[in-house]
Order: sequence, then C-alpha cells, then structure tokens
Amino acid sequence: MAAARIVETLARTGGFAPRVSRNRMLETTQFVLQVTNSLESVQPGGDGHVSAIRVRLLHSMVRNKILAMAKERDDYYSVEEFGTPINDLDSIGTISTFSAQLIWIALPAQGIYMRENEIEDYVALWRLVAYHMGTPTDVLETPASTKAIMESILDADLKPSNSSKVLAANIIQALADKAPTYPSADYLRAQARWLNGSRLSDALEIPKSSYLSVTLVLVQCIVICASSYIYRSIPILDRWKVEYMRRRLFHVLMEGKHGMKGERIKFELQYIPGFNTVTEQGEVARGLSIGKAGSRDMRNLIILGVLIIILGCMLYFWYKVALMALHWIR
Repeated sequence: MAAARIVETLARTGGFAPRVSRNRMLETTQFVLQVTNSLESVQPGGDGHVSAIRVRLLHSMVRNKILAMAKERDDYYSVEEFGTPINDLDSIGTISTFSAQLIWIALPAQGIYMRENEIEDYVALWRLVAYHMGTPTDVLETPASTKAIMESILDADLKPSNSSKVLAANIIQALADKAPTYPSADYLRAQARWLNGSRLSDALEIPKSSYLSVTLVLVQCIVICASSYIYRSIPILDRWKVEYMRRRLFHVLMEGKHGMKGERIKFELQYIPGFNTVTEQGEVARGLSIGKAGSRDMRNLIILGVLIIILGCMLYFWYKVALMALHWIR
C-alpha cells in the first residue's frame, strides 16, 4: 500500500472500498493458498497455475481499461506520473510482497528466520508463480538478487500517497471486529506498526495504538516464534503442522461461514475501473475487543496473564531457593 504507483491503480478499481475490501483480501488469500498448497498445484492444470493465468489475464484487462480511459480523459490517470498500470516493475514488486518481504521483513519482525534451503525453495516457488503471471524472473533468479530488487523497490517506490492512506485505513476497517478472530482496530494498528515499522506507518497515517495492544502483539509474536522453532526442530511434527494449517486455513477462510462460504473465485473482472469509481475511506471503530468472546485481543490477553503467572511463580521459586541457599551458607 506504500507504493503510490500501484495504489493509484488499485484505487481506480474500487476493490478496496470499505464494503468490498474484506472480500478482496479473501480473494488474494485464496490465490496464495492455491499457489502454496502443493507442487501439483503450481504445475500446468493445477489450481495455483490456473489462478495465476487468470490473474495475469485480469491484470491485462485492467491495464487496457485504464489506459483507454486515460485517453478519453487526461485527468483520469497520468501515465507520465504513475507509469503504465500494472507494469513489469509493479508486478515484480507484488511478487516481492509475497516472497522477499515475508522472508526478510515480516518473519524477522516476529523473531522467525528461515533456513537457507527454505529461502531458496520459497524464492523458487514465487519465481515460478511470477513466470506463470508473465512477470520478469531474471531479477528473481537467486535469493540474493530477490532481496536486492526488494530493497531497491522499497528505497525507490516507498512513497505513500493519499490513496495509500485511504486503502490502509480501509484494510484495517475491513478486518476490525470481524469473524473468525474479531481483532480490534487498535490491535490491528499495533500489528501493522509492528510489522511495517514506525516510519512507514507514520507515512500511511496509521495511528499509534495503546500500550496494551502493543503488548498483546508482542505476546502473539512470542507465541508464534516459540511454536515455530519448536515444531521445526521435530521434522515429523513440522510436516504435520504445515499440512494441518493448510487444511485449516483453507477451511476457515475459503469454505467456512465467516470466509468465502465455499465459493471459489475465478478472478474475473469484477472490480471495473470507471470515471465515477472512487475508493473512499471508511470509519474505523476504536478501542479494544477485550470483552468479545473469542477475540484475538482476549486470547492474547489470556496468554499474557498466563505468562505473567508463570514468570511470577518462577521468580518466587528462585527467590525461595536463594533464601534457602543463604540460610545454608550461614
């Protein structure tokens, strides 16, 4: 959302308007789940391969539509300022969002560092997805080149516009207090600032959250980090977890009543650019969802309480041990 050129295209499709942005993100989630599901899924004829081709065609239709409209009205879209919509650099940046930024930014922010072979495999997967989508792959040949192009794009294109701020706010609104985890807007803002850093978050005008929300995000990172390393240290358990999470995420987000309800998106042109299509910012509720049963805030608060109790018990135990040792020395 921080790259103004990409955001200007997204804003003109209306796909991140308040009432549809949650579904738009679920569609993207479906795509990610499909291309990462299995090797067969990204081979010709697999669900991931088919979706990648459809997204490629969808991008070409949006590109042609916006360029045609720009010829009709000069003030609709400036090719000189923003470049050709969904151009090669934009596409590389999008692939980078799902691959390089996850490897070298999002996961390390949670204390998780991938192994070299895992990085090579993951980069190779998204290089194949990029190939299916017609995205240049020469800059994605190795982990080093993939990281380099990510850093170059972040340095050159990380210039949030007003549209960037609107879309960022709408994403938070779309997820706030929504099933299945009911995260509060304050918690989501804390999470966004944690993963993206203060500099980018300030540029996107993402408000600072309460200290409690920041603490709850820290608790979540600790739990995710600890569980990831524990599972990874036991190969058979790690494989089970990966397969379980794939099935679970697909069931909850794609087939569950709080997700796509079993409807598979075919990535057709449903968010059509138009002269009157404007992505406006919605209102975001403030405050925590501590009182909402099953909310992510409540879950992390309970975990925080348990950790405090455990820490207190440990401190008390070692305090008693120290007293006994001093008594024995005397």
